[in-house]
Amino acid sequence: MPKKTRLSQEQRRSQIIKVAMALFASKGFKGTTTRAIAKAASVSEAIIFRHFATKEDLYDAIITYTVEQRLTLWKQDKTLVKFPKDLKAQLSAFAESYIQRNRKDPTFIRLMMYSALEDHKFREKFFEIYHSPHLQAIQKTIQKGIERKIYRAVDPTYTIRSFFSTLLQYCISRFIANNQPVDRLSDKEMTDNLVDIFLYGLESPSNKKR
Repeated sequence: MPKKTRLSQEQRRSQIIKVAMALFASKGFKGTTTRAIAKAASVSEAIIFRHFATKEDLYDAIITYTVEQRLTLWKQDKTLVKFPKDLKAQLSAFAESYIQRNRKDPTFIRLMMYSALEDHKFREKFFEIYHSPHLQAIQKTIQKGIERKIYRAVDPTYTIRSFFSTLLQYCISRFIANNQPVDRLSDKEMTDNLVDIFLYGLESPSNKKR
C-alpha cells in the first residue's frame, strides 16, 4: 500500500482553505461545520484548529484568499492586458470578462451572497474587487469625460458601483439562481445593451444636442 504524502504546514493550510471554500460556497457559514470540513479534507478537527483558531478565522482566510485570487486573475486576464482607452470599449471588455469568469467559476459570488445574507462581519472584504485596476481605469475615464463636459456631473465611484452591481446581479440570476443552460449569445446581447444604456445615461444633455 503506497504511503500517503505528508503535506507541509502551508500545503495543509491551503488544502483546508480550498475544501472549506467549496463547502461555504454551497452551504454558507452557518450551514458548514468544522466536522464537515475535517471529513472532506480527510483530517481531524484538531488539525483544522491547529491552523485556524476558530471557524471565523478560517472564513476570514477563505475570503482573503478568494479576493486575492480574483484580483490576480484580473491582472493576468489576456483580454484585459491592453485595456482600451475608449469608455465604451472599456466597459464592454470588463463586462464580458467578468461574466465569463463567473460563468466558469461562480464560487466568488456564492460566497459573497452567503456572506451578505448571513450578515457576516467579513463580507466587506469582498468589495476589495472595486480595487481592480480595470475599474479604476474606467473611473478615471469617466472623471475625464466629466471634466470635458462630455458626461454629466456624476460621482464616478458610485457610477462604477452601479455598473458593477448590475453585472453581479446578472451573474447571480444566470449562474446561481437559474439552473437552465445559458445561451452565450445572450451574454453578449446583455452587455451591449447595458453599455449602451449606461453611456446614454452618462452623456451630458448639452453633448446630445450636438
